[in-house]
Amino acid sequence: MISTTTLTRRLPSLLTAAALLAGVFGTALAQSAQPYPSRVVTFKSAMAAGSTTDVMAREIGQLLSNRMGQPVIVDPLAGSGGLLAAQKVINSPPDGYTLLFVSNGLISNQAMRVKPQTDLSKDLIAISPLLEGYFGLYVNADVPAKTMQEFVAYAKANPGKVNYGSSGIGGIVHLVTEDFKMRESLDLVHVPYKGTAELMPAILSNQIQLTFADTTFMQPHIDSGKLRLLGVSAKKRLAQLPNAPTFEELGLKGFTPTFWYGLYAPRGTPAPIIERVNNELKAILTTQEAQQRYAARGYQTVWMTPADTQRKVLEELAQMNRTIDRIKIERQ
Repeated sequence: MISTTTLTRRLPSLLTAAALLAGVFGTALAQSAQPYPSRVVTFKSAMAAGSTTDVMAREIGQLLSNRMGQPVIVDPLAGSGGLLAAQKVINSPPDGYTLLFVSNGLISNQAMRVKPQTDLSKDLIAISPLLEGYFGLYVNADVPAKTMQEFVAYAKANPGKVNYGSSGIGGIVHLVTEDFKMRESLDLVHVPYKGTAELMPAILSNQIQLTFADTTFMQPHIDSGKLRLLGVSAKKRLAQLPNAPTFEELGLKGFTPTFWYGLYAPRGTPAPIIERVNNELKAILTTQEAQQRYAARGYQTVWMTPADTQRKVLEELAQMNRTIDRIKIERQ
């Protein structure tokens, strides 16, 4: 038992300790009570600095910053088809201050794995899609084909001699091209690269003869005459490419592959934070100004509720799994 004298002697130090604890807990409670966001939000962007993904992340981040009153910075983390950035976000505190900006390449990455490192239904919360873009089929200008019909005839006359490039085995471009091969019964040789930066010199120098790519990214090489655009994956002709026929016009019915960018949060992020970000994205993406601005660049703005976004992710994952099984790509 502590004597009255001892307790009297210790009382000042005990009071000091209690005050310190009260200060710590008071600060924590005050911080938790602050409206979200109260500090900088970071987008982990799943591509290299300067890439299309990185540029889009910075644009959306600035628009979101304007709406929420806090800076949104972008941290580009290229590698492993989006897995590096995804793991960083998954391992971050689920407080809404670290979000993942990534294309649906992350979905194909999961589909291609025997044992996926990231499970989109368990590790992340899908907040909303943001922008959707279209693929063009591009060939080197030295390929003696100016139309899709001529290219198919040329490829069939040269089985196993026409190379196509992708940004990696199991990536979206790989899956899209294999689907195209199967539809047209073509014998094309796959040459995988570690990314677009490696692929571009190869197609410009005719080391590979074709690739599927973002219609906005390749336009300078069309203008220079180094590449030729044979068709696009949009359901109707794009305003900025009125002379490029759609794949459906060319007889590839139902062949309308797209790529899209979306925003994700770590699993466990409070629902009010997810709802806040989703509502701000709705305000940004559904305006006529945003729709017209991105349409002029070949993109469509897309907004969905988190529940609908999650369904979209799982439906696309199932579709990619079916494609992989159908064309018999070996999972890694």
